[in-house]
Amino acid sequence: MPPARFWEFAHLSDDYKTMGWIDRVPRAGNLYIGGLHAIYSQPDLFTKAGITHILTVLDYDIYQNGGADESLKAYKHLMVQVDDDPNEELLKHFPATGEFIKQALAGAGGVFVHCAMGKSRSATVVCAYLMETYGVTPEEALKQVCEGRPVCGPNLGFMEQLDVWGRMLSARGGEERDRIYARWREGRFRGDWWEWEKRGRGMKL
Repeated sequence: MPPARFWEFAHLSDDYKTMGWIDRVPRAGNLYIGGLHAIYSQPDLFTKAGITHILTVLDYDIYQNGGADESLKAYKHLMVQVDDDPNEELLKHFPATGEFIKQALAGAGGVFVHCAMGKSRSATVVCAYLMETYGVTPEEALKQVCEGRPVCGPNLGFMEQLDVWGRMLSARGGEERDRIYARWREGRFRGDWWEWEKRGRGMKL
């Protein structure tokens, strides 16, 4: 696997360390969520779960420098390179990630969505899919994901983007949807983590 990046894992709580390698999202078919290490260390679990597709949301390409195991070639794979930073944009990827999950489940396959820890980026992508597929709110989607993996919690920037996604899904047509997205991109907030935390205390989500 890629070189160890202990800073991504060293601060994890004991609650996180007892999470499953792969956790099923309730009432969403064969949709699973987890962290990076699962795809290298738990191949038997993938087989038992019937996983055929992997959706990776990380800030680097796991295939670079020979980091990915040859066994990964057995899966259909979509990679989205985004850092776990509230200033990053995941919103523009929601249509593609949602379609990837939808097509995999429609073909009687299983999908494993992961980031580094299975907490923020992967949870955001899964919430976006649930919102589009089942018409739920960001809060309802996250609650559903947390039923299967309680540690899940998108950063505040991603939660804001899920709120925008909800408004886009409720738009009356493509033009209105595009306007909602364009207005958000033009006026979106960017700041340090502490500024996001301060701002978040006044956010609805």
